[in-house]
Amino acid sequence: MKRIIFIALLMTGFLSYMIAQSDANVSLCVYMPKNSEIPEAALQFLENQLENIATENETADMVICDRFILTAKVDVLQKDIVAGPPQRISQTLSITLQVGDAVDNKLFASTSLTAVGIGTNLTKAYMEAFKQIRKNDKQVANFLEQAKGKIVQYYQQHCESIYAEVQGLAKRQQYDEAIYRLACVPDIGTDCYARCQNAMVQIWQAKINTDGRQLLKFARAAWAQSQDEVGAEEAANYLRQISPAADCQGEVSRLISDITAKIKRDEDRAWQFQLRQYNDRVQQEREATRNEQELRRMGIQAAKDVAIAFAQNQPEWEFVIW
Repeated sequence: MKRIIFIALLMTGFLSYMIAQSDANVSLCVYMPKNSEIPEAALQFLENQLENIATENETADMVICDRFILTAKVDVLQKDIVAGPPQRISQTLSITLQVGDAVDNKLFASTSLTAVGIGTNLTKAYMEAFKQIRKNDKQVANFLEQAKGKIVQYYQQHCESIYAEVQGLAKRQQYDEAIYRLACVPDIGTDCYARCQNAMVQIWQAKINTDGRQLLKFARAAWAQSQDEVGAEEAANYLRQISPAADCQGEVSRLISDITAKIKRDEDRAWQFQLRQYNDRVQQEREATRNEQELRRMGIQAAKDVAIAFAQNQPEWEFVIW
């Protein structure tokens, strides 16, 4: 399947918001391609207007999901110069709002607005027209609701296949991508969503376990190479990156004990400082996760952070507008 997405993920205003007009939140990206006909400041203003309507009810978690986008096509229907002073530019624009699936290149919903903008220059004329895209406009609200229904329908039809695909990614230790795909699944009112949420936490745990073991390996190697203050500091730099929730904490504690027993008295102060930093972090996380519900909540949030980081580090893509 041809993947048709966007140019310059964050550089061109590729942000993810949540539509929350009714029960299920769905992740929707606001994207405005560069347009040589529209001044840059006016294009940014239009993007801001789209962001406002995408967050009509609330600004939910910023889970960046690159599949479904909200964009706009702008056509100039009429342009006139109004005599002054001051001389002004009057433009009648056709603004077509669109939501669709950028991966399968399918348009889900669209609506067209006609707006007139008058300003002392071209930028201001465009901005005045774009101000007429209002988040409380019934036509816009119906358009977004229709689009949301199509997105929810997509996940209802594909949730099981997404879940199966993610299990394969996890087996290949492609944890970040697996978490990212699960984080994009909205609450669609099925048991598949619940399984995706559980899988997201489980895969996050597998990720921190794998990362922790690798970091522990590096720490052991650093200490084995130089069993002095330099080696202790290098080992500590690796150890502090290991999540306290990783399953190698017992081995981490043993290595810390070995280093503490070996370190010379005149070097002990620096090592003890590193050790206090690590112990403080472990204690803070343990206190924050005293009950199972809080541990699950933190796991979901940590997994979402992984998903966001994964999305932000994706390469640039070519995007074809409908």
